[in-house]
Amino acid sequence: MAQHDYVIANQTFPSYRNDHNNSLEAGQTKNSGATAPSTTYPYQWWYDTSTNILKIRNADDDAWINFATFDQLNDEFSLTVKDITVTGSGAIPSGTKMLFQQTNAPTGWTKDTTHNNKALRIVNGSVGTGGTNSFTNAFNSTKTVSGTTGTSSVSISGSTASHTLTINQIPAHTHTATGKIVLVGNGGGFDWGGATGTPDTRTTNSTGGSQGHSHSISLTSGSHSHSFSDTFNLDVQYVDFIIATKD
Repeated sequence: MAQHDYVIANQTFPSYRNDHNNSLEAGQTKNSGATAPSTTYPYQWWYDTSTNILKIRNADDDAWINFATFDQLNDEFSLTVKDITVTGSGAIPSGTKMLFQQTNAPTGWTKDTTHNNKALRIVNGSVGTGGTNSFTNAFNSTKTVSGTTGTSSVSISGSTASHTLTINQIPAHTHTATGKIVLVGNGGGFDWGGATGTPDTRTTNSTGGSQGHSHSISLTSGSHSHSFSDTFNLDVQYVDFIIATKD
């Protein structure tokens, strides 16, 4: 570390050599020191060892401009930049829009307040905007889903299987008739009936076809519907960004 006024005065040879070497060392070490050189020049370099900042003197020779900060422990440095103007493929054209995860736009950019409380969508074609529900309304509030199903009715028709009742399946019963036997005419014949004679009881002849039978059936249900209702909350996590336009 060395600093010098870069003025070589008239002196003896040994002193001149020492003075000259000191000036060369000061230039090689960027005039490094914990305090600024006492004699300064426009565009002069100074490495401030108290802050590890490399500075350059301004054109008016009345102030220092911070150029870079050095991390001597990790052998790294960072440039002190207010704005960068570049040309070619690396330039950021004026009007370019970008996302920033901060409240205020950086220097050289203007915050775009056209859009608010919206989600981002990635597309592989032309960009645009759309939708009607805000981000908060769509995701961060309780929603209720309710409704009624459509009405419907069902008709059932058909007939029972044919079945012949057995004797054991019908109630036990007989049919009887009571009358008198009287003599009719001279032919010796008898007729069951008349008004005289001894009453007699007879059983009627069996009747019926003993055929199987069936019963028709038809059912119709009344139309009906079912109602439903439920709630849910899509409380999705999010990170806020702003859109800024390059000045």
